[in-house]
Amino acid sequence: MNSNMMSLIAELKREVPEPDLARLSDIYEKVIEKLNLGFDPSVLIVLDNEDAHQTDIERLKFKIKEQIVARLLGRANSIILFGKVKPGDASSFTKVVMRMGMKPAKIYVLALALFLLDPALEPLAGRSFSRAILGRILAEEMGFKSTAVEKVEMGSLLLEIGRIPAILYEIQESTSLDENFVSTWHPLLGLALLRKYEMPDYLEETFLHNHFSFLHRSLSPLAVIDLADLVVRHSFAKHGKLVVESPLPDATIDSTLGSTILDQFSAIGYRKFVEVRLPPDKGRS
Repeated sequence: MNSNMMSLIAELKREVPEPDLARLSDIYEKVIEKLNLGFDPSVLIVLDNEDAHQTDIERLKFKIKEQIVARLLGRANSIILFGKVKPGDASSFTKVVMRMGMKPAKIYVLALALFLLDPALEPLAGRSFSRAILGRILAEEMGFKSTAVEKVEMGSLLLEIGRIPAILYEIQESTSLDENFVSTWHPLLGLALLRKYEMPDYLEETFLHNHFSFLHRSLSPLAVIDLADLVVRHSFAKHGKLVVESPLPDATIDSTLGSTILDQFSAIGYRKFVEVRLPPDKGRS
């Protein structure tokens, strides 16, 4: 049995049936330990350093895939997220990182690198970014502080990240894992990924919480993640994408939440996983 997986299970005090334990160890050894993100891990180390020199940050764009750089650029130049900046204002990679924040940029780089490892991961990516974008909007509409909004967005994005090694294992081993097994244990595999790439500690709680939680007078960030997840799972099960009903901007309105969602999906490169439908009264006019 893999010692890393065994120690993680022991730390969490989880009881794992022997067949599941053997399979989890196999996934860890054959996929997680051998993962190649397509760039040098030093990229993540630089983004971990809040005092990193701008020159070092700018060099990162030559070390990661162009697809990732382009999607980060789209995110950083989003008028919806960062105000009415000039198009292309965040032209340098350093500006992209500074606008997003070092830790969020690191999480986005890792998430995109993982989702782009195989085309079979695209539906999972669509679901994950749907949850992240919807979770962020909900958190902002509820008046959460920026740090809490970030926790909701990043936690929502990575909630199912443990499904990635499971899917890659199925492809590599030409096998099919039982969905009940994946549903039960993907949080454990996700936690193993978080530890491997030294992600922020608050993300672990996203995987491990069991109950819908409140703060003193409002929903907790974890509860907002649960709500976003519920909506996204229902919509993807029914439509294969996130479908929302919303008016779109007209001559008197700059934007609506529906157009906000469209803009964010377009910026990150997953436009095909969202559809905004006009309310019935708008559709008839």
